[in-house]
Amino acid sequence: MTRSNGETVLADGGPRVSVTYDEPAAIIPTVVDAIAAVDDRSMDDRPTLFDRVEPEAMVALFEHAAATDRDIVLEFAIDEHTIVITSEGTVSVYRGAPGLERSLE
Repeated sequence: MTRSNGETVLADGGPRVSVTYDEPAAIIPTVVDAIAAVDDRSMDDRPTLFDRVEPEAMVALFEHAAATDRDIVLEFAIDEHTIVITSEGTVSVYRGAPGLERSLE
């Protein structure tokens, strides 16, 4: 996992962590690590990602996009975080609810 731009402060004051993944199977651990980086704490202190989303379905969606050469973006919220995953290999985690003004770089 490579941190592409580190932590950035958004206009609303919330931090963002943006990391890259190499293949769809790596999405889940990348999301977990990115959420932990935004909070600067371990995911052991909170409910697991598996309690909130269907990881196999998420991986299958991005595997299908890769196999059919499609671009997709998946955005969802977990607690106070918004997670944005792109088929281009980027996972961005924002502290804040979905719909905040932000740009994906």
